Amino acid sequence: MLTVLLIWLYVIVTTYLIGYGFLMSLVNLPGMRHKKVKKRDKEGRRYDFKFRESYIITGVVLVTVFAQIVSLFSKVSVGANIFLISVSVLVAVYYRSELYDELTFMLGKLRVGANLYVYLAVFLIMAYGASHGLMHYDSDLYHAQAIRWIEEYGVVKGLGNLHVRLAYNSSAFALSAIYSFKFLGGQSYHVMSGFFALLLAWQCVDIKNVIRRGHIVISDFARLAAIYYLFTIYDEMMAPASDYFLSCLVFYIIIHWLDMYVRHERSYVPYILLALLGVFAITIKLSAAPMLLLSIVPIYKLLHNRTKEKMGAFWISVLLAFVIVIPFLIRNVILSGWILYPVTILDFFGFYWEIPKGLAAYDALEIKTFGRGYNDVAAFGDAPFSQWVPNWFASITGLNKIMLVLALLSIVIYVVYLVYFLLAFAGERSEKIKDLDRAKVFEISHRSMLNNADFLTIGGTLIGCFAFWFFSAPLIRYGIVYVWLLPAVILGRTFIIAYNRLLDDEVKDTVVKILIIIFLAWFIYKCAIVALEDSRRFNPEYLLRQQDYGSYEVESFEMGSETIYYPVSGDQVGYDPFPAATHDVTGEVELIGKEIKEGFKALPQ
Repeated sequence: MLTVLLIWLYVIVTTYLIGYGFLMSLVNLPGMRHKKVKKRDKEGRRYDFKFRESYIITGVVLVTVFAQIVSLFSKVSVGANIFLISVSVLVAVYYRSELYDELTFMLGKLRVGANLYVYLAVFLIMAYGASHGLMHYDSDLYHAQAIRWIEEYGVVKGLGNLHVRLAYNSSAFALSAIYSFKFLGGQSYHVMSGFFALLLAWQCVDIKNVIRRGHIVISDFARLAAIYYLFTIYDEMMAPASDYFLSCLVFYIIIHWLDMYVRHERSYVPYILLALLGVFAITIKLSAAPMLLLSIVPIYKLLHNRTKEKMGAFWISVLLAFVIVIPFLIRNVILSGWILYPVTILDFFGFYWEIPKGLAAYDALEIKTFGRGYNDVAAFGDAPFSQWVPNWFASITGLNKIMLVLALLSIVIYVVYLVYFLLAFAGERSEKIKDLDRAKVFEISHRSMLNNADFLTIGGTLIGCFAFWFFSAPLIRYGIVYVWLLPAVILGRTFIIAYNRLLDDEVKDTVVKILIIIFLAWFIYKCAIVALEDSRRFNPEYLLRQQDYGSYEVESFEMGSETIYYPVSGDQVGYDPFPAATHDVTGEVELIGKEIKEGFKALPQ
């Protein structure tokens, strides 16, 4: 736990400073200073970030992109960290006055009530959870090996030929490598999935504001779903699994986006940054591709009533999106020969280290088959919709099945709402509906709602994510964030409409108090259950250091002058030994040169 705390403090300092320096530079560029000001202030003022964690999450994205770029040329190790520290020091010195004001401001906010103790308690509790637990199966299968390759070599040509799962590139592995501190000579720490969970947990703390404000806003429903998710991964978040990175990030984006709607944010700058965060999510896991739909909002804001400043902001945004994506795509091509492995339709290169097309196609089919609840690709790879859906649905248990049904109900409600909206839009010239956002059926008097267009955009994005997950590889673990967020947003909005239209003030107060009591009872119950389960795994050793990867019995084979390891049984090897494959690939794969750093290529079969 102590090592997790120390590394997280290092992560917070470096990402905050790097993120702060970048955002302060960004909002001084033409078109990025946007802030609603009085008409006499024609030049505008620099945008003031209301969400201070924006600096940290921006820094996380920048460090991840940097780690990926470094991996293209060398290993990600002590040199990369020296660079991070150097940049952080330069930012701290250059912005020392502003940072002092920021620190004073944040300490002032934390001193209000019990805020400081709440955030500190969350920090310690999450660090304890990230110090030990259940190692994700895939982490000992290939996540650990992927991170070690980045730590020791960066990126290697055709690495997916040695171990096909190592072709599953994720920017999360590069981020984990730069903060693993393996170069100190001890274990390789895996704290960054837990760090993403920490950022989400801090964001969820704001659910306490329901008591202060006396009513529910739409982001409260998303926070409730996120809190449940954090409970489910508390004993697993120490594993560097890309699923945890992605789910926490998607929750963060949607909650932040809803918060901005509730606050009636008028500037397009934060929407641009959140859309770019959605682009970053795709580099963690390709299943987040529909998150690009959120870009509709800032694109509309920039292209509607366009000005020279807005077009400048637009092209800056496009450039930043390319900066985020290009290192990820280059790593894909080097690792597998494919730009989006295992997608084979985008066959542009034909490099000699390319994973054979047939193997890539089979791998894609295996992922889909496994996601549908089957293990036999030959028997069920082409199972019809009518066969696999009942089997898949029956395999889902507990609350997830209820939320899945509610997600489907939410889609129906969204479609009905969309039809109503389109009919209202078609008749907006009539005297009855002049303003779509004031249509009587959906009239809301305070800031608990999204307006129609915003709701349709964010709801449509979540439905797109849900559909993409369902028709690709619908394993509940892969798409739990969409299964929970979809009803949280759509049914949450429906609840708020009914709450505001049908209840008088006295009843509203009673309803809120009842909901608060129910939430607190549930929260205490979940805390007790998690504490009880965790106590069975208590090991005082983990109060100092983090639990390491798993250990497995292995055998080895020679490839050139190199020794390659593989498991005696099963397919997991953990972090040590290295390098490893799932089996003896003699006769299937060979070295490109004399050393493993030169890469691997498949032999004709």
